Amino acid sequence: MTYSFACPVPCDQEIKVHAKNNDDAVNAIIGAGAIRCRNIEKNCHCEKARIQLPPVTAEQLRRIVRLCMKEECGASTPDAPAG
Repeated sequence: MTYSFACPVPCDQEIKVHAKNNDDAVNAIIGAGAIRCRNIEKNCHCEKARIQLPPVTAEQLRRIVRLCMKEECGASTPDAPAG
């Protein structure tokens, strides 16, 4: 499956990942840098936001990503049968 995630406004970062399920997708999206300006482990500043936001816990970050990610309908994956 293909999952997508867009960081909240004003950031315009979009992330797409291939994953087996929702949990794998959340991990892959966070690993790709989702909401990195609020991720304690990344400690990055978002140039779009132009304000320093306090970091969130790993669990809060996972909840935000899970809430905002979308499963792409009809997206084909390499192991999907041709039809």
